[in-house]
Amino acid sequence: MKLAVRRSPARQAVQGGFSMVEVAVSLVIAGLMSWAAFSGYETVTAQQEIERGHAEAQQLQSLLRAFALRQGRLPCPDASVTGAGYESLVAGECAPDVQVGWFPYVSVGLDIPVDKFRAHYSVFRASNPVAAEDADLAVVMERTSDTADADSTTFRDATDLIKALNNASVLPVSSSRTFLTGDAGSAGPIDCGANLLMAAAYWIVIPLQDKDNDGSRFDAPHRSVAPLGLCASSPSVPVRFESDDVVVAESPAQLAGWLRRSLP
Repeated sequence: MKLAVRRSPARQAVQGGFSMVEVAVSLVIAGLMSWAAFSGYETVTAQQEIERGHAEAQQLQSLLRAFALRQGRLPCPDASVTGAGYESLVAGECAPDVQVGWFPYVSVGLDIPVDKFRAHYSVFRASNPVAAEDADLAVVMERTSDTADADSTTFRDATDLIKALNNASVLPVSSSRTFLTGDAGSAGPIDCGANLLMAAAYWIVIPLQDKDNDGSRFDAPHRSVAPLGLCASSPSVPVRFESDDVVVAESPAQLAGWLRRSLP
């Protein structure tokens, strides 16, 4: 005859299911896994947004170059408060005091994008009453002494913009004209007051997110709004915890070189 073995209630609870300790450990592990998965998703999403920001900036740069080659000048910034998308022209020319504003999307044939991809834009302007010495890149001007006759194919064209770019390249870097500061690395600190690194023919800044939580998508040093500053950080700045702004820019010499190679 077999004897029945009685099990204690505690042993039956252990064998019949999870103990409270096991449940607690399982919940902690599940929470950590969820956090890791969410953090990974945020990281991937942020990286995809940065990559799209770079793609948008490269597109704007390509359109700006094509505009310059075709028009013999760079686009005039959109200086309106809300950013209507149009160049700030007066009597068909860029208003004299406009150096920085929104990118003029509509004027170059684009739709205005959502806020996080909507760019600020600045253009180098240094007018001179002597045409051969002028460096106002937003204005069409005959700087190479071509005549406006029926046989002329170079009157007020990209060759005159190249001349203006050459003039701009020999001017000293100034906080009163479009310029770049450093990259917090080999190019020195990101400091628009102390590190005026180089003049820029133009710069374009796409803001993405408000990384430093100051209420503006544009992070330092691009968040100045009254008036917008003429300074942008170097395009080589890596994405940092407090800033994800995407910058593209060219020096006057770089843009002049591109135009020369692209002339028919």
